Amino acid sequence: MTADGKPTLLFLSPLMPAEGGNGLAMRAGATLEALAARYEIHLLVIPLAGAAAAPGRAVADWCARVLVHPADRHVDPLFRLIAGVRDPQEQLRALLAYPRPSLCRFATSASVREAAALAAGPGYRAVHVLRLYLAPFAEPYLASRAPDRPRCDLDLDDHEVTTRRRIAGLLRENGDEPAARVQEWEAGRYEALGAALLPRFDRAYLTAPADRDLVAAEHPGVDVRVLPNVIRPPGPLAAPPDGEPFTLLFVGNFDYYPNSDAARYFCARVLPLLRAGAPGPFRVRFVGASPPAAVCALAGEPEVTVTGPVAGVTPWYESAHAVIVPVRAGGGTRIKILEAFAHRRPVVSTAAGAEGLGVTAGRHLLVADSPADFAADCARLMRDPALGRALAGQGASFAGSRVPGLLRECLSG
Repeated sequence: MTADGKPTLLFLSPLMPAEGGNGLAMRAGATLEALAARYEIHLLVIPLAGAAAAPGRAVADWCARVLVHPADRHVDPLFRLIAGVRDPQEQLRALLAYPRPSLCRFATSASVREAAALAAGPGYRAVHVLRLYLAPFAEPYLASRAPDRPRCDLDLDDHEVTTRRRIAGLLRENGDEPAARVQEWEAGRYEALGAALLPRFDRAYLTAPADRDLVAAEHPGVDVRVLPNVIRPPGPLAAPPDGEPFTLLFVGNFDYYPNSDAARYFCARVLPLLRAGAPGPFRVRFVGASPPAAVCALAGEPEVTVTGPVAGVTPWYESAHAVIVPVRAGGGTRIKILEAFAHRRPVVSTAAGAEGLGVTAGRHLLVADSPADFAADCARLMRDPALGRALAGQGASFAGSRVPGLLRECLSG
């Protein structure tokens, strides 16, 4: 307990929480803000999902301490040997025999001890862990038999097993069988990791009700709840400039395979149909960090721009008339749709892109799963500005109900 009466909490995150940026950083930031209302926060970043950037002003204000554990100094020797195998087929066979998810290769006994020593200090009343692959770093707290053992909560975010298997199916559809086998292997390893560790936590959180139901069925003794993704409302947003081509925007981190697949799928399958059916000139912008070569090559299309990382997304929303989410696999819920809603831009999404949010097709956004329907809905927004305004208004109202303050109630109790 601190001098002002707040209990202390250790927050383990795989990247630096933030108010903006990629979806996981935003989820971490919103959760951190909500917990800071009740706890003195000690943040331990173990950068497995992103570089250990300096904390922003808000994160620094929410935390008593911000610590970074460079876990990449500790790699399981067995995994290091596998990475050194030169023959791709032999390496794949060796990888498929590795007993834990690949991101757990940094959770060696020495690394876990070092992280606990770095975070040592106050007697923590609670530990909050973001993502299943960080759960091994909670072992010192889970293993405690002291009467004042801290409460341990695990934010799974999504149902990792389902997500990995969906990505495997997408890779297989795209002709990449070795990568599909790796994702299936990852799914199995996450299933085993969850079975071993999840029952030892006091509570688990997921973004989507369907994922919550899956985990609750798998682990009937665990308190499993929904912790929704939320969005911080932006300031007033200008309308797109008059006289500009109708601009379709996609925002995402292209390190995540479903995002790079979405960009390539749109350009290969939807764009030719949209050219044939569009009522006027248009352009497509893919905005986000780490676009691979296959995504960068899409800029060869006359309508397409690929920006790479940007300082902030709001200017790109200001110049956009609509947002596209042609995502065909993934898990949890897409913050990118909430972000588009908050910026008052109409959205065309696949059903997979809109999954789990609880939105209604035709009211909050347009949903299309075939290339022809996706192209037709984009063209429909070009022809019918009133429809775009109506969708944007309903989307903004929905986003207004999913603000960071909502998480305080979800995390209480």
